[in-house]
Amino acid sequence: MQIVVSTSSSTPIYEQIKRQVRASILSGETGVGELLPSLRHLAADLRVSTITITRAYNDLAAEGLVQGEHGRGFVVLAVDAQVASTALEARVDEALGELVSAARRAQLSKSDVQRRLDESWSRHD
Repeated sequence: MQIVVSTSSSTPIYEQIKRQVRASILSGETGVGELLPSLRHLAADLRVSTITITRAYNDLAAEGLVQGEHGRGFVVLAVDAQVASTALEARVDEALGELVSAARRAQLSKSDVQRRLDESWSRHD
């Protein structure tokens, strides 16, 4: 699992981390029983405070996606496939809303956005 944070984003770093870890779990990239990177290791890699990582992991635990185990760290829990699918679709809807807002601010037409989406889709195939 690769996590990238942006210090220039208006989204708090713990939220960026939480979103990326959540997406990795819900998509199945990070499987049931896998250990998340340790608090200290991830904090060092991202050059952030362990408190920031702790906040993200504790929020994920509160959502029922991971569980903290003494001496082991945070372990990924099983997630119902329908719940995962619904959450991922909600994230797509959120991203599309952000896309539409940004496109309107940039005065792009719907066809411009569609063309760019098609190009991006092709690059990621």
